[in-house]
Amino acid sequence: MSVKCYAPKNMEELFSELAKMTPESKIIAGGTDLNIRMRMGLTKADALLFVGGINEMRQIVEKDGKVEIGAAATMSEIAKSPLLQGGLAAIADAAGDVGSAQIRNNATIGGSVANASPAGDIIVPLFLLKAEAVIANSKGELRCLPISEVVLGPSKNCLSYDEAIVKFVLPLALPGRSSAFVKLGFRKAVTIARIGLTVSLNVGADGLIKEAEMMVGAISLVPLRMEAAEQYMLGKRPDEAVETVGRMLSDLIMEKTPEEFDRDYKVGAARGAVDDLLKRFC
Repeated sequence: MSVKCYAPKNMEELFSELAKMTPESKIIAGGTDLNIRMRMGLTKADALLFVGGINEMRQIVEKDGKVEIGAAATMSEIAKSPLLQGGLAAIADAAGDVGSAQIRNNATIGGSVANASPAGDIIVPLFLLKAEAVIANSKGELRCLPISEVVLGPSKNCLSYDEAIVKFVLPLALPGRSSAFVKLGFRKAVTIARIGLTVSLNVGADGLIKEAEMMVGAISLVPLRMEAAEQYMLGKRPDEAVETVGRMLSDLIMEKTPEEFDRDYKVGAARGAVDDLLKRFC
């Protein structure tokens, strides 16, 4: 079966090409996952729509008091962006931790979200930092949805076959906030996350935590917020909170992660993940 290929150069062309999509069609940018699946015969497509040629979908810009990340921006571009520092640094951390340099140079943020893998590094900080996805459809319309309404579960998203994510919009970080992301896996490099942990803190001049938000990924179907840990950390130094927050994470893993999904490894690694994360704020 021949595969039709479309390569729009602007948003007007994107709307037009989306109208040609069928339930068997695929959107492609970096293709780091889709190309492998197609070569292995796990996925078939009657048409491929390449969105990497649309300039708007590659940009990382500040606009109207928010930061916009184009869906076709690569992990390398995101990791190096000066706009994704301080309060938004967790996004850059996660992007810089994806696979090898070759993968980061091709993998895109839109593809990662559309794949909706529970172990997707960048999905966890997008949840934490309240990202919204701007989605185009074949009718020439744009809609904006919270990331929690886009990622529905393992390999499940809210997109119809004639829709494509155009960009992600994030509110600027609150004054005094910094964020970070760490992951633990079975190997030092090119590893799939067994725990993805992210936090946003406001640490005062006295070294004590004034505000905290924390989420964990790769232990359940979608990222989970750790509200008890957030409350516990208030008024403490980051290093003081490691032991108890690590135990809270272990307990959460025991509750949420089936045994066959590396639960024992994750329980044992929980404190180390928390230590790696919170020491960035000391």
